[in-house]
Amino acid sequence: MKQKKKRVVKAKPKKKSGKKEAGMLKEALIDINKEISFLNKQRRGLNSQIKDVDFSMNNSRETEKRLQQRIARLLEKEAALKEKKKRISQKQEGLVEKLSKIQKIKFELGEV
Repeated sequence: MKQKKKRVVKAKPKKKSGKKEAGMLKEALIDINKEISFLNKQRRGLNSQIKDVDFSMNNSRETEKRLQQRIARLLEKEAALKEKKKRISQKQEGLVEKLSKIQKIKFELGEV
């Protein structure tokens, strides 16, 4: 008869530091969660700053647009005033010529 071989079961080594490793992992997870929270807070702050800058840029664009419109209106007024000045100068030249002619006639009449 054949003899049965006896199985020898080796005992698994006990983890001596199992609790210690679990504690270290737990601490690492806590640290990671803190870091994630910190980074999320920073991200929210940066997003808020971006929104503020966008708002300021939009305000600046609107202000620039209004100022450009105002400049355009002022340029139109300036052109109208230059045209008016030109007409007045022409009238003035006409009056100077008339005065000159009148003075010449007066001088000629005074000699007679």
